[in-house]
Amino acid sequence: MSISSGLVELRDESDGSTSVWVNNVPSSVMRTDPRHLDFEYMRHFAAAVAAWQPPSTMLALHVGAAACTFPRYLCHHYPSSRHIAVDIDTVLPELVRDWWDLPRAPRLRIRTQDGLDALATRHADSLDLVVRDAFAGATTPEHLANEQWWMHARRVVRPGGMVVANVGVWPGKATGLADTLAARATFRRVVAVAEPAIMKGRRRGNVVLVAGDTVDTDALRRYAASAPLPTGVDPFWNRSAGRAMASAAPTEAAPTRTAAHPEG
Repeated sequence: MSISSGLVELRDESDGSTSVWVNNVPSSVMRTDPRHLDFEYMRHFAAAVAAWQPPSTMLALHVGAAACTFPRYLCHHYPSSRHIAVDIDTVLPELVRDWWDLPRAPRLRIRTQDGLDALATRHADSLDLVVRDAFAGATTPEHLANEQWWMHARRVVRPGGMVVANVGVWPGKATGLADTLAARATFRRVVAVAEPAIMKGRRRGNVVLVAGDTVDTDALRRYAASAPLPTGVDPFWNRSAGRAMASAAPTEAAPTRTAAHPEG
């Protein structure tokens, strides 16, 4: 099926879930039960929010809506929360509303908007949480992963708020270095959560950055200790990543839309 950024395909999986593929890249997985998150990095997102202990009436902005799997999850777990999900595609959000019984406004609003504009046009201290899960090919678009984006995120997040961001990492490539350094330059605390092999640059995958004035590293480590897959929590990952990738050349992003997941 055609969308403004290419093609979208729904695939029924043997476990009863439906996977959403955009331009032949897995973008989202949807289930009847909103509590189930298939992608490992989304479980890291959920753990970060739980460790943060958000206000019951939190207002969150999701940059990279796709099928709204994570906004739907948060709506279920935090019934008084409100969410705004933005996506660059003009067609996909309408299709997603038709395909699944997503929460309605004002609990979940889905808008067609660029992820930088969505932050730049907001008032200061107007959000509790910002979630970034936007990709073009294997990497986040540069304008969503530089210091300008992170400074806007810092400006719009209320004191005590949080930003979580999905960073695609490839062995021998400096794909996440500038992104991570920009986060570190903007927020007092930035903690990385991912499989240790990914953070060490040994294999491709996703690293989740958790940024805020404070980050409960101990709670994240308790989560990591009980996670089904090996999971590391590193408050200094940008330094080790910088040493590992300082001499690496940046990768070229493939021309695909948001939320392409490098781990496949």
